[in-house]
Amino acid sequence: MITFGNRIEPLTDRYLLDKSENVTFRINPPVRVQKVLGFDMPWEAPGSLANTVFEDNGIVKLYYRGFPGLSHTDADDHQTTCLAVSTDGLHFERVPINEIEYDGIKENNILRMDSYSHNFMVFKDTNPSCKPEEAYKAIAGTDAHNGLHVFGSPDGIHWKEMSDGPVLLYPTQGTFDSMNTAFFDASIGKYRCYSRYFTGPSYWEGLRAIQSSVSDDFLHWEEQNHNIYTWDNGADPTDQLYTNAAAAIPGADHMLISFPMRYSETRKKVAEHPATGVSDAVLMTSRDGIHWDRSVKDAWLKGGLYNHEWTERCFITARGIIRRGDYFYIYTEQNYRWDDDGIWAYSIPLYRFMSLYADGDGGSFTTKPLHFVSDDIFLNYDTSAYGYVKVTVLDEEGTELFRSEEIYGNEISHRLHAENLSGKTGTMRIELKEANLYALGSNMK
Repeated sequence: MITFGNRIEPLTDRYLLDKSENVTFRINPPVRVQKVLGFDMPWEAPGSLANTVFEDNGIVKLYYRGFPGLSHTDADDHQTTCLAVSTDGLHFERVPINEIEYDGIKENNILRMDSYSHNFMVFKDTNPSCKPEEAYKAIAGTDAHNGLHVFGSPDGIHWKEMSDGPVLLYPTQGTFDSMNTAFFDASIGKYRCYSRYFTGPSYWEGLRAIQSSVSDDFLHWEEQNHNIYTWDNGADPTDQLYTNAAAAIPGADHMLISFPMRYSETRKKVAEHPATGVSDAVLMTSRDGIHWDRSVKDAWLKGGLYNHEWTERCFITARGIIRRGDYFYIYTEQNYRWDDDGIWAYSIPLYRFMSLYADGDGGSFTTKPLHFVSDDIFLNYDTSAYGYVKVTVLDEEGTELFRSEEIYGNEISHRLHAENLSGKTGTMRIELKEANLYALGSNMK
């Protein structure tokens, strides 16, 4: 029995569905808004990229890597961790930290300059037991550091390592040289860390893939769990998933969402580019952090007409989602290792990552048994001028408890009120015609 009405349920998986007819899952690509940061400072050569973004007391903080240039290596000590901030999520300014000199330049937004900056991933700790001196935490490290190290900070600028060495070891627990993400997951009361491994018999063979571990204290981590992909019946992935950007969905925190960069290692589209490979980004969600649904295998972000988007490691998505009004903002690096490398903002209406869709012939689905805890049912939907959504609620004996009229238009949070529904159990039958239904449940505003 599923409790229904006390939270938002984005329709990215079959969690609510029992039976369906003539409806399909659709992916809903975001809209590119604008470039929010160009890498045009001396410490920001091509190869720089966004790591993480989060809101902190009304300020959007964007932490990113400044890469010293293509002639340098992942272990170079001239890599930097930099900070830019915004109030609207679109117009960012570099924070004048002015504490670390870079090639004679002291006025800059650099908060670290070392090899850990290759993948220094910062988050604001929401654990109620968090110590003030560790209000901000970070995880970083590569094979050159023998694994992942953890860091704490009272202000997000000045950092101390929290342990005497790596907390996750290379190579026995993973290959960590790309983006690793960490955060406190309030739904389980533990920290999560998502990192990389290879599917082959040894540590650098096979496909790049994603794994995770959990921790009570951010120092001691449990055994790694490889992501289990429901679309492949639990088998290892058949795509190279290079990064992960895993995070809780704002307002639907019981669900995790991830935007891995999907990497095609052997293709080469742009002859003049020095490196082989092309990439895009895909979308998947999870309700337990281990089992992941990718109900549609299409790319979520992919290259357009500009050839700089058709080279390796484009569309590395930063960890974090920012809400502004009726939209989520997601941030991604593009044009990697070109002179116009930078960070772009993409927008998507709230909770419209995917939808259940029916065309002009119409379709329907029936939910699993639900226990209603509210008289209100909210729909996030859109239709054509001739389309509609209709909702019928039936009790366990099949007696009709509620029937809506045809609903049409385009609304983030349409309220249906069913008298005396709260406390009852039953199912919903939802009919769709030329309509997308993106989410159900509680108020999405």
